[in-house]
Amino acid sequence: MSATLSNPEPPTSVPQPDARGRLRLALSGFAIATIAAVCGIGGGLFAVPLLHYAFGLGLPAAVATSLCLVFATAFSSTVTELLHPGGVVAPYVVGALIAGSLVGAQLGHWVAQRITTRPLKALFCVVMLMAGARLIFAAGGADAQQQAAFVTDPAQLLTALGVGLVAGVVVPLLGVGGGLVVVPALLFLIPEIGYLGARAASLAMAVVTSSRAIWLKARTGLVHSGLALPFACGALAGAVLGVQIVHLEGAARAGQVVLGGVLCISGVRFGRDAWRAPSS
Repeated sequence: MSATLSNPEPPTSVPQPDARGRLRLALSGFAIATIAAVCGIGGGLFAVPLLHYAFGLGLPAAVATSLCLVFATAFSSTVTELLHPGGVVAPYVVGALIAGSLVGAQLGHWVAQRITTRPLKALFCVVMLMAGARLIFAAGGADAQQQAAFVTDPAQLLTALGVGLVAGVVVPLLGVGGGLVVVPALLFLIPEIGYLGARAASLAMAVVTSSRAIWLKARTGLVHSGLALPFACGALAGAVLGVQIVHLEGAARAGQVVLGGVLCISGVRFGRDAWRAPSS
């Protein structure tokens, strides 16, 4: 087991895709980014299994390559959000999230080498199931006028800093995307930001965190550029569509329900992992 983890299969062992394969990747990236932009997540939850099972990448390389889609989704979503007439990007909240997540990522990597993650997965199973159910059955939250008038105060900035810190810690520990933590946490702790504002802030944070992760993974040679390029190109276009969709009447509520479902699925996965893991 340890040899497999320390010497992962190089992505170069997977051949370059042909024209049909590149088209499949681009269309897949488009679809994943559209959903991800609506939900405020990077899309790695969907991209990693696709690259691993459909295109034969080893799991470490699939995770590294999926980061290119996450960056493309986050970057395209954020630019589109800034240009959209109804766009809601809270810059101070984004700055606090980024600062917290960068510190948290360093702490998470340190902690990951020293603890067993079984209790943490069990805890996140419960938390994600509860958060997902609340998102599915909760009311719509802040309306467009409230979000447009949203102004951050010091307490909200400290809250966002803490949310970013927690997200940064759990990403390397559990392999979960930061958006799955950030969006519900902002909604529950800073409800004035609204769903549109929470997902926009999450995606803006992911521009920085995913680019840093790509740089670190590329240094290890795990990013398969032949798969990453068409995947990311499709995501650039899909994210634009996702932002347009989420600003339509009633779409934010639908996106909140979809995100709730994703959280519930992730919670079940963590529960299964915690159940199957050895006790020590």
